[in-house]
Amino acid sequence: MPHIIIEHSASLQCDLTHLTQSIHQSTIETNLFDEQTIKTRRIAFAECILGDGKQDFVHIQVHLLVGRKQAQKQMLSEKLLNNLKSLLPESVSLSVHPYDLDPAIYRKN
Repeated sequence: MPHIIIEHSASLQCDLTHLTQSIHQSTIETNLFDEQTIKTRRIAFAECILGDGKQDFVHIQVHLLVGRKQAQKQMLSEKLLNNLKSLLPESVSLSVHPYDLDPAIYRKN
């Protein structure tokens, strides 16, 4: 854990492999997780309408098992958002949201 899911508009113009690797590395650098447990993936959305008038977006979901302190989740969010800001122009809508997973119902193989 965690699962890092990078959602973005398909029209986003950047090196997407570098974006994925950079977000994965930033997650490692928080020292909140065992590096071997971090899973990062990326999903492109063919169509989107953004209320802020921007044409492209990147949204990062961070799925965590319950137990992280609020301050840890805030630090993680800030680190990932700052990384996005360094990689992408201001014309891209950016957001990050950690989610707690309930260990009573989460299953994995």
